[in-house]
Amino acid sequence: MAEIPFQLHYKLSRGQRIVPHLRLWGVTSALLIVGLFVFFLFAAALNFSKSRVSDGIGFLLFDCLVFILARGLFVGIIDALTVPTREVDLLVQENAAGVQLRGQRWWLFLDGFLEIRKYHPDIWTLHHHNGSVLHIPTTEVSEAQLDHIRSAMERGRTPEGVKAIIERGRRITQILNENKRT
Repeated sequence: MAEIPFQLHYKLSRGQRIVPHLRLWGVTSALLIVGLFVFFLFAAALNFSKSRVSDGIGFLLFDCLVFILARGLFVGIIDALTVPTREVDLLVQENAAGVQLRGQRWWLFLDGFLEIRKYHPDIWTLHHHNGSVLHIPTTEVSEAQLDHIRSAMERGRTPEGVKAIIERGRRITQILNENKRT
């Protein structure tokens, strides 16, 4: 059994982030979505250049729709293209994993992970139901640590786990509503 909590510090290259990201979305789907985005952007620019403002706005709205529907794809691609090496500080506790980004820690409940899979030979990819994706080098995480995450993930799929998730959501909503009032 893994010692809990555990913390991992590692660096990911562009390739270690983009390859699993594209495979998670499906390479063909990713190319189709990006191609559609570029087409709508080009069509908007062409229409604006010919003074067809309403058509240009229409194509920009289609572009915005594509971006919103596939924002996770675009965020991952933009991150890989703009940041050569991503430093990751991952803290895994009993029921949650915290990833530190730009000085702030973001938490994901372990029972919300949908899958743990290798999309790249050296990288474990953890896909969360909220769309978040964690990439962990295989050399940085032990099988016992992965088993801890897997068991929490499986616990969330049981009837008792689903009830616990619903109750946690209600408590979080209650806390947020109380904070709005103050």
